Amino acid sequence: MTHASSPSHPADRGAQAPLSPDDARTLPADIAGLREWLARGRLSRADALAAQWAQARAADAACQSVVRWHESGASAAAPHAVGTDTATAGPLSGIALAHKDIFAIAGQHAGCGRGQPPAPVADRDADVLTRLAQAGAANLAALSMAELACGSTGESPWSPRPVNALSIDAVVGGSSGGSAAAVASGLCYASLGTDTAGSVRIPAATCGLIGLKPTWDAISRQGVHPLAPSLDTVGILARTVADAALVYACAAHTVAPELTAAATTPYGIAEWLSAPRPLRIATHLPPAPPDDEVISTLQAFIARASGDHSVHAVDLPQLDALSRLAHVVLHFEAAAAHRALLQDPDAQLGASARAVLIPGAALPEAWYHDALAQRGPRLQAFVDTVFADADILLVPALPRPVPDWGTVTPGAPGFDVHQLLALHRWMPFVNYLGLPALVFPIGHDRRGRPVTAQAVGRPHAEAVLLAFAHRYDRGAAGMSIPFPSARASSATLR
Repeated sequence: MTHASSPSHPADRGAQAPLSPDDARTLPADIAGLREWLARGRLSRADALAAQWAQARAADAACQSVVRWHESGASAAAPHAVGTDTATAGPLSGIALAHKDIFAIAGQHAGCGRGQPPAPVADRDADVLTRLAQAGAANLAALSMAELACGSTGESPWSPRPVNALSIDAVVGGSSGGSAAAVASGLCYASLGTDTAGSVRIPAATCGLIGLKPTWDAISRQGVHPLAPSLDTVGILARTVADAALVYACAAHTVAPELTAAATTPYGIAEWLSAPRPLRIATHLPPAPPDDEVISTLQAFIARASGDHSVHAVDLPQLDALSRLAHVVLHFEAAAAHRALLQDPDAQLGASARAVLIPGAALPEAWYHDALAQRGPRLQAFVDTVFADADILLVPALPRPVPDWGTVTPGAPGFDVHQLLALHRWMPFVNYLGLPALVFPIGHDRRGRPVTAQAVGRPHAEAVLLAFAHRYDRGAAGMSIPFPSARASSATLR
């Protein structure tokens, strides 16, 4: 397979002859490359969307992520039409995305990982989908997810298990597992998910992707079916940091003005992220034997980062307490949000959903209010201590290598509860505090599976996290997306 070349610098933006299917067999590996093709006239917006549509259809046969296609003309709403040049000429014009099946779309049910959708038919799109549409993005499909967003894996009893592009045996984390599988397989460049206790960051880590969980209030949750509203955060999965940054710049309420300005040109985001920024990095690694694959890879990455930044180790004695408080809030709010399902004897809730909802119904309300009362003071204490002399806190994403499905699936012969719990060990404290966090790959274990780091920042420090990770991003290296022929694309669209 040939690879599409993406210029390292947007020097020559002059128009070129349109690209014919005989001249290339791949779409660019990242959004910036496709935007460059569009800007130079190498590909029309309609042809670019048709090619992405056809590629998505082919990729889904492998990743099993799509639960509902948004066919051209299936909705009167502009965001869902993929074969037209009528969208705005925004930063995402000509870019087709697909998203977790938890976002409201006018005239449709959000399936939320269930055979019987818990959400009513929506009268309008979720705010975040509207923002992306205003930036020019098309919406290809709704993607599978763990039932009601409950679970550390992407498995649901109501849909096929999503397939990890790295290995059919490797787990796809959850609950935004369909989004991760889709992005990793080349079905789409990026995807929105939700993160309540790691549900964007865990699948990003298992699939070797970029997973951005923004500050709690950075992206609107209007039209997003709730699990635990004070923890739920709309997040982004992408193959490169620059792609994640661009989607974030288009999706969020308030973004650094420099990032918004950079989004106006194809490579502006990458250039802005690449500017030298010496940072202060606080690190915290759990004790582990010297041959531990994850910790040794993290140690090597920290040593590398120390050549670019000021690095020092910190203790996090509050981590366990923060995680416990996060779980109190999660279980209590989830049970309240889905009380009708809990009380319905015919609801047929799956095991993962029951494991989240039922404990919440039994929790004393006083525990929940106490956890809420502690949140503000604990956030202030965390910021005052950890970020007093640091811009970023660097911790593991997954403390163990990416496991096989069989080790994290209850009832399977090789099930190991410790492997399952490890998937979200380093995640819930971030949601409880409402902080931004970014998961990104830093190496591989002996089986070739990704080892990932998690960078945590102060509230609304997303741009700092993105700039830090971008320096070490290898996400687009060697990637290509098959470019379907014009005839195949047109046939698919008809």
